[in-house]
Order: sequence, then structure tokens, then C-alpha cells
Amino acid sequence: MSGPRRLSRLLVLSHVGLVLALVLLLMATGVETLRASLQDRAEGQATRAATETLSRLDAQRRDLLATADLLGERPSLHGYLRRGQPKAAAAFVETFRATAQVDFIAVYRRGELFVATGVQPPDTERPGLQQEPGGTLWRVEAVAVPDAPMETRILVAHRVGRDVLPGDGEVRLRLLTAADILAPVDGEDELRTAYRHAWLTGRAETLGPLGDAAVLRIEPVRLDGRSDIDALLVASVPRDAFREEALGWLLAFALGSLVVAAVAAGVAVWLARRIARPFDRLAESARRLGVGDLETAVELPDTELAEPLALAHSLEGMRRQLRAATGQERRQRRELDTVLEGVGDAVVAVDGDEVIRYANRQCLALLGLPEDAVIGHRFDEVLRPAGDAAPASPLREARTGGLAQAAGRYRVRGGERNLVIRAAAPIGDRQVAMLREETSEEASRAMRDAILANLSHEFQTPLSAQMAAIELLRDHLRDGDDPVAAQLVAAQYRAALRLSQLVDNLLDSLRLEAGEMRLRDEDVDLVAVVEDALALMQPLLEQRGQRVDARLPRSERRLRGDGQRLSQVAVNLLANANKFAPDDSTIWVELDWGGEAVSLWIEDEGPGLPGPDAHADLFAPFRRAPRDEPSQRGTGLGLAIVRALVERHGGEVVVAAPRHRQGARFGVVLPLEPGIGNRE
Repeated sequence: MSGPRRLSRLLVLSHVGLVLALVLLLMATGVETLRASLQDRAEGQATRAATETLSRLDAQRRDLLATADLLGERPSLHGYLRRGQPKAAAAFVETFRATAQVDFIAVYRRGELFVATGVQPPDTERPGLQQEPGGTLWRVEAVAVPDAPMETRILVAHRVGRDVLPGDGEVRLRLLTAADILAPVDGEDELRTAYRHAWLTGRAETLGPLGDAAVLRIEPVRLDGRSDIDALLVASVPRDAFREEALGWLLAFALGSLVVAAVAAGVAVWLARRIARPFDRLAESARRLGVGDLETAVELPDTELAEPLALAHSLEGMRRQLRAATGQERRQRRELDTVLEGVGDAVVAVDGDEVIRYANRQCLALLGLPEDAVIGHRFDEVLRPAGDAAPASPLREARTGGLAQAAGRYRVRGGERNLVIRAAAPIGDRQVAMLREETSEEASRAMRDAILANLSHEFQTPLSAQMAAIELLRDHLRDGDDPVAAQLVAAQYRAALRLSQLVDNLLDSLRLEAGEMRLRDEDVDLVAVVEDALALMQPLLEQRGQRVDARLPRSERRLRGDGQRLSQVAVNLLANANKFAPDDSTIWVELDWGGEAVSLWIEDEGPGLPGPDAHADLFAPFRRAPRDEPSQRGTGLGLAIVRALVERHGGEVVVAAPRHRQGARFGVVLPLEPGIGNRE
């Protein structure tokens, strides 16, 4: 692939190319025009030469007739004829022939030859054009002398010479008789065919190119105004003469075109340099900007062209903006470096391939490595797990979960350390992670989370089996006559259901804290979700004699989300109302469909909520109010899980004033557009 080309060279090449193309076009069209013009000129020359020759032939005929008439009027000739003196007449006629400058004169008396002087033509009996075997043409004319004695007829003949068929080098003239045209020959070429056609039709024709002639003019020759053709006059322009003339004109045209092309090329070079010079200066200014020279101003080119001037102004404005932006970026970078160097934790930034592009001073001190051993290396090469079981990469977890944290033992210079790595979701092609040594508090929290996770998993299996057995026993005793047993089974079912909810909340809180909870993205029937939650909570509600006033209108609006997790939200809010509302009270459940969101409201008749300043503590995990809570206290995870799940759906949890009676009113507002951050 060829490199970049200079604008001046491209302009010169384009201008010269256009000029050459124009010259070639002119020559291509001019050659044909020149050829047609020369062809017309040659046809005119041939026609003019033929016409002039016919005029000369006619003049020669008139001269011969005048000579014969003049001789016939001489009294001396009359006397010789009456007296029968042929010798004396011969001397007189010879003197007259020499004076008249004709080749032959014959005098016939009573049909017989009386006197003949000069070179005799081929046929003395037939007037007209005659041809000798050698090719010499004769013009023969005869007149009767009415005043002469003894029926006298005078015949005058003269060769058709250069005075009649002169030729000038460009046009050749020939007279062809019937013997030349109609005589049979072996084979017949195009030229002879053209002669025969003109002889038979009697029409003048212009042909060409034909044979060795570029133009051929054939004129029938008729004597005495007769309709019969006596000969053909052929005027031809030779190909050599035509070619020489065409080459001369073509050479002159080519030289003129080359002169024009040279002048145009010179003008093109001058114009191209004049146009390209300001752009060359702008290119030099752009090169300085490209290498980071933001201090040198862009010089305005010395030109009248609007484009380079506008480009120069734009480059100067860009230089100023870049200088201001670069200065601001440097100040921000210094501020950021100051902040990152001042934080207590180690900070690293990696690109999309997990190659470390930045590490602050604390990170280098924590790893015990120089900067060149960290920058430019992969994250998993710098931090290698110490044990056989490698912890999950928080960088990859953060790409799907938004925020991830991992703790483990890693090899660093000087030994092995327990490190906590917390990674955020990538922004563009950069991702930030914070590293620090694991504290005793974090170690105990990790141990607590592991124990709780194990306990939750261990509780799930026996609880599920116990609830299944209780449901079978309840169905078995439903139609029996032992009300005490049925009441005990219902109490066991409510206790198992409550315990199952507590275990689920505990396990979900651990998943949320570890960033491991995933949400499905599916169409959700919110009315059916709330109805299922009410059915699940019905045994606990019946135990306390609590009534539910449900207003669940349906809508055609589309809600996307995780139906199972939304059901858990409804169950936790209903459980919270069930716990705080007194016996024999009412719980209101309402759905409100809006234009862009749907709201689920649950209101009870409990003691109500503390002031607005304490609302934030309601959704903190493991936060409880011992003075306000009833005897059946919980883990303090229900509302925290509700808020986490609702926010994962792109919604929010709202605390509002009660509408029906004194109590607490919680609302869940969910968008009707897809907005879940983590979906399977």
C-alpha cells in the first residue's frame, strides 16, 4: 500500500491529467474532423479538376471546329478543289496546319480523301475521342463545307496533351475510352467495376478511398451534346498526397496541442503550489498539536482562500481548548493523585484485559514490589493465591454483580497475607479495585457469614421435610373429629412457616451482602404474585384474627422482573404488618397502576413508625426496636431484604402517612420498563 501523497503533487497530477485528457480528446475528435475536412477538400479538388478538364476538352473541340471552318472558308482551297490539284492543296493545308498548331488535317472531296497532312490519328473516318494502342488520345472533329465545291468535308485532329490533362501532383487526370472500360479482362477489381458502373449509368460519381486513390471523381464525357458517352474523365487524388497533407496538418495540430498542454501544465503547477502552500503550513501546525505543542499559536496562512483560513481559525480554537483542557486535566490528575495517595487502602486500576495501569503508593507498599513490577502486568500475575483453592476473582464478579468483594490468602513479597479485595463495576475500559489486609473484625464477620450460610443450608432440608409432613397431617385431620389435634397441627405449621421465612431472610441477607443474588428478567403478573403471598401468609394472619382488605386491580401494562423475589418482598411486608398489627385488626393491600410505575401499598393498624429521622434505620440489617416490637421479635432482616430486592428491580421503598387508620404504611414503587441491573 502506497504512503500518503502531498496535496501539491496530487493537484499537479490532477490538473496535468485533465489537460492531457482534454488534449487526447481533442486529438481523438480532431483527427476525425481533420480527416473529414481533408477528404472534403480532396473531393473538391478532384471535382474542380474534372470540371476544368471538361471545360478544356470542350474548348479544344471548339478550337478544332473553328480551325476546320476557317480552312473551309479559304478561296485557295476552293480553287485547288475545283481544279483537282492535290499537291498544291497539300502544301497549302500543311502551311495552315502548322499555323493552326494542330496535328492532322484531312480534306475529303465527294467522300474520298483529297489531301492529308500531319500525324494521322487511329481512325480518320470517325470523329470524337480516339486512342492509339500506345495510350495516346486524339480529339477528332469533322465539318462539312457548304460553300465549297464537290461536297467537301474537312477533318481536323489533335492529340489530347498536357494542356488538356495537366495534373498538378495532387490531382491526376485520365481519359478512358470504351476500349479501356468495356474490353474483357481476366477478373475485375473494384476500380474497373466503378468505371463500368459510371459508363453504364452515365452519372458522375465521387468515390474514395478506392485503389491507390484517396478520392476518385468520374465524369462522363459527351461530345456534341449527344447522350452517348464518348469517354470517362477520371480525376484522382493519390493516397500518398492525401496522407502527406494529413500528416502535415496532424503534426501542426499536435504541436499546437502540446504547446497548449505545456502552458496549461505550467499554470497547473503554479496554481497547485499556490493552493497547497497554506495547507502545508496548516499540516505543520497540526503536526505540532499532535506531538503536544500547545503553546505555539497556529499561524494564519497568507492566502485568499476561505477554506484554509477557516481551518486555521478552527485549529487555533482547538489548540486553546486543548491547552485549557490539558491544564485542567493535569490539575485534576494532581488532585486525584493526592487523594489516592492519601487514602489508607491500596488502589489499583486495570483495563479490560485485567492489566494493571495504575497503582498508588499504598498498593506498592502493601505488595512490596517496585512500580515496574506492577504496572503493565496482569492482576492475577501480581496477586497469586497462596492456597490450592483460589478465591473467586472480584474483578470478574463485579462485571456481572456491580460490586464484589473477596478475601483470601495471597503471596506477596515477604511472605503470605490475608487480603480483602473489593472491586467496582468497570467504567468504560477501566476497573478499580481496593486492596487491604483483612482485619480481625472482618475475619470474624467472614466466619459468621460462613456459619450462618451453613446453618441456613442445613436448616432448609429438615424444614422442607417437616412442612411437607405437617401439610400431609393437616390434610389427614381436616375431616376428622379431633379438633385439638387439628389445632396443634395448625400451630406447628405456622411455627414451621415462620421459621422457614426467618431462614430464607437470613440466607438472602448473606447473598445480598456477598453480591451473589441474581434476578430473572421475565414478565410478572403482579396481581398473582400478591395473591400467592397472601395465601402463604394466611395461616399466620388467621392465627391472630387479622383481616386483609385487598384491592388488586389488573392492568395491561407490562412489568418485567423476578416474580419469586417480588413475592418475597410482598411476604416480608405482610409478615412485618402481621407482627406489628394487633389481633383482630385489618391489613390493607392496594395496587396502584400509573403511567410509568406501579405501586404496592401495605398498611396496618399497628403502633406506627418513629419520626422521619429514624426511617433510615428501619431498612438497616439486624436493626430492631425492642421497645416497640411485640413479644415475637424477629431478626431485623425483613425490611432490609425488601429494600435491596426492590432497588435491584430499579424501584424504591416509600414510607407514607397512613390513609385508613393509625398505623404504618409501606409502599413499593416499581418501574414498568425493564430496569434490572443483574439478570440471568
